[in-house]
Amino acid sequence: MRTYKKYLTAILITTTAFLVMTGCDKKKPETDSASPIVMGEKESGGGLTWNVPVDWTVGQEKAMRLATYIIKPAGDDTDSAECAVFYFGPEHGGEVDLNLQRWAGQFEQPDGGNSLDKAEIESEKRDDLKITTIDLTGTYLVTGAMMQVTGKKDNYRLLGAIVEGPQGLVFFKMTGPQNTMESAATGFYALLKSIKPALT
Repeated sequence: MRTYKKYLTAILITTTAFLVMTGCDKKKPETDSASPIVMGEKESGGGLTWNVPVDWTVGQEKAMRLATYIIKPAGDDTDSAECAVFYFGPEHGGEVDLNLQRWAGQFEQPDGGNSLDKAEIESEKRDDLKITTIDLTGTYLVTGAMMQVTGKKDNYRLLGAIVEGPQGLVFFKMTGPQNTMESAATGFYALLKSIKPALT
């Protein structure tokens, strides 16, 4: 009987360890081999190159942006999501941490908490590029001229990345309603995976 109990204990320990390693925490979505993300032609700016999912459409040109991409609504959402790419030139754009604070400050939390504290922030280094990502949900504060708040959007999500490239910081910022953002998240991370330094 004592041997049988030891055997059951070993099984429970092994199973618990397996669950911890394979999915108890939130992870970035991976491309499903059964339905891979189809990426478009290479685009470039700010010393970087990247590819964008083919089902994203190019938006209107806007000041201070390298590009704007529009993602059509998913589920019951009526708003599209938008992915904006910003570049302000070498040695411009501010500190990474301050930009993350500013992005988090554009969201309110239902419990009144600090959005930066609730954000998931990660950093990695790849191809001599440091990439810092942020994932945050809440009420999005829509701003107009002079950064005045002109409206609020409930149940919104931010997926952002700040890339420290050879010519300075390049910002990838995608915002939209949660269903649409959930649908577009795999494409966003595929875009980040495609980022490389531009050949000179």
